[in-house]
Amino acid sequence: MTDPTETLRAAARLLEAGRAEAALAALSPLLSGASVPAEARFLEARALAEADRPEEARAAFEAALAAAPKEPAVWMERALLAWRLGDAADLRGRARAAGLPAALTGMIDAAARGQGARATGTGAATKRDVAALTKAAKAGDARTAEAVARPLLARQPGAAVWQLLGQARLQAGAAAPAAEAFAQGARLEPYAADLRLGRARAQARAGEVASALAEARRAARLAPGWAEAQLVFGRLALAQRLLDHAARAAEAALAAAPRADAALRLAAEVALARGRAAEAMDHAAARAPDAPERDLLLGHAAAAARRTEDALAAFAAGLARHPDDSDLRTARAQLLQSEGRTAEAEADLGAVLARAPGHGTAARALAYGRRLDPDDPAVRGMRKALDDPATGAEDRRLLHYALARVLERADPAAAFDHLDAANAATAARWPHSPEADRADLARMTGPDWEAIRDLQGESACEAAPVFVTGLPRSGTTLVEAILSSHSAMRAGGELAVLGPVLAELSAKLRDGAGAEVLTQAGEAYAVRAEAAAGGPDPRRTTDKSIHTYAQAGQALRILPRARIVVVHRDPRDVALSIWRNHFRDGTHRYAATAEGIADHIALFREAVAFWREALGPGALHDIHYEALLDDPEGEARRMLAFCGLDWEREVLAFHERAERVATLSFAQVRQPLYRSSKGGWRAHEARIRPLLDALEARGVLDGA
Repeated sequence: MTDPTETLRAAARLLEAGRAEAALAALSPLLSGASVPAEARFLEARALAEADRPEEARAAFEAALAAAPKEPAVWMERALLAWRLGDAADLRGRARAAGLPAALTGMIDAAARGQGARATGTGAATKRDVAALTKAAKAGDARTAEAVARPLLARQPGAAVWQLLGQARLQAGAAAPAAEAFAQGARLEPYAADLRLGRARAQARAGEVASALAEARRAARLAPGWAEAQLVFGRLALAQRLLDHAARAAEAALAAAPRADAALRLAAEVALARGRAAEAMDHAAARAPDAPERDLLLGHAAAAARRTEDALAAFAAGLARHPDDSDLRTARAQLLQSEGRTAEAEADLGAVLARAPGHGTAARALAYGRRLDPDDPAVRGMRKALDDPATGAEDRRLLHYALARVLERADPAAAFDHLDAANAATAARWPHSPEADRADLARMTGPDWEAIRDLQGESACEAAPVFVTGLPRSGTTLVEAILSSHSAMRAGGELAVLGPVLAELSAKLRDGAGAEVLTQAGEAYAVRAEAAAGGPDPRRTTDKSIHTYAQAGQALRILPRARIVVVHRDPRDVALSIWRNHFRDGTHRYAATAEGIADHIALFREAVAFWREALGPGALHDIHYEALLDDPEGEARRMLAFCGLDWEREVLAFHERAERVATLSFAQVRQPLYRSSKGGWRAHEARIRPLLDALEARGVLDGA
């Protein structure tokens, strides 16, 4: 027999985890009974609201209010729904008619208007006490705030008193005690958005990233129309690369404050992170000309849109106003590196490091751009900055990556020490979840694929891209460079278009769409890919979005003329190269631990094996990095034939024709084929034993 108490607890936990449909399923035994507990009806209403079923949620809330007409939590949750339904005025009148306390009625009104309730309870505090606390909080005078608040809280706690004490502590730099003060207030008034937001800020300041994100999410839910709550949540979500959450927060912030610079900036940065360069440019350009880092953001957006000259102009405009801005100069240098303009890039990076030797991004860019002598003045500056306790944690992390690259040949042991430190810091900041990765692959090769596979119809899309996919550091950039040197091809790079298109397609299929959506999805991909690749061009386009291997079947269903080339390399060399490299922050989270790298390589192999069986012979073309080095012409001929391209000897001179390369291989693809990295793991076998053991444990070394 089901335990009602445990069922209610389980449903509440599922709701807290954002799993509304699962919560409804857990509640179903209680909801189908003759007598439904009031709490079950309340949780049902919340879950329906979270599942975006507002009218059903309205009816469930009515039932919950009938069962518990004075329960504050039911009223507050109904108020949050009122923001979406647009019936705030009606609910406000009902709350007054129900004889609820004035303070609760005010909180209901604020929540229903989307602004979020604020802490109201003053406990034992008088107006004079509140005024003194407010003054201390604004000044960051924690000592005075403690002296006033402590005796008051001992007599009768008040959420507003805790809120002001938390503000004072946070202003004074005492982040952990501030978080505790906000938490104490939230225990008294759990629907006070200002307490939740204050705690999120304090936790973020204290380095408790996961806790801060969860608390900011609560604040954003409690105050959907309060721009500040959405901004704090959006920035934290963006920092953790939770881009869907960040995008929704940015949209809500813009809806609440369309011209606010902070909202425009967040919207631009989120759009940039999602690969929507044109949208990012629009938001960035809408900011005031003197807005902080406007030119930097505009330059990044223009570069992402492949408008190189516009990007360089934005960086130049910013440097004209702020000639000592190291971030602007470094960003320009990185763009110049990707364009192959090495001398100009190094001049910018040298200028930055001469002024700021501890600038981690510039140091990493210089070290990854060319081989530096360990006695180079820039390297001496990096070492000195790393020894300086005043150097910030983020710069230190990047300096470790830079020095690891510098010392690869001269002092491999020291290089690995730097790598260990850099990767440990990266893993701590962006934790990896192998369970989430496996769940994603199971969804892509399971229900997502089955829904598309079983449609009775074919896509009529004529677009014929060539997808180049594989593990990072396996040779995908090299293969794309060879392909794009063909006269009928152009290099698209990592277009980041397929994933969003397939996500939209899956949503339509869940809503009951038919086979016509296959063509629609293919055309949507073609339009977005063309824009992402730099505009119209009669040539076919390569797409090196390396995770295409996880969605190969879906790609071929919407783009039947596409070709998919899968690049393979000795997993030991791949693992070593991943371990040695710094990827864009927040991406490739598996890359900072030996276990994560081995997990990811195993998943890649599982995915390719699945698609090879599901799609049949000839659907994928496998090319092995080592075979390409041994027989470049033979491998290139076979690959071109698979792609429906005639042989052109010029593809073997790819290094003479390389265009913009925005990956870690920007330097390598401008050189002829070289064999020095083949079997490179052997020279470091003892030091990378944890990597090798992890690979062995997952069976990926069989036959390697």
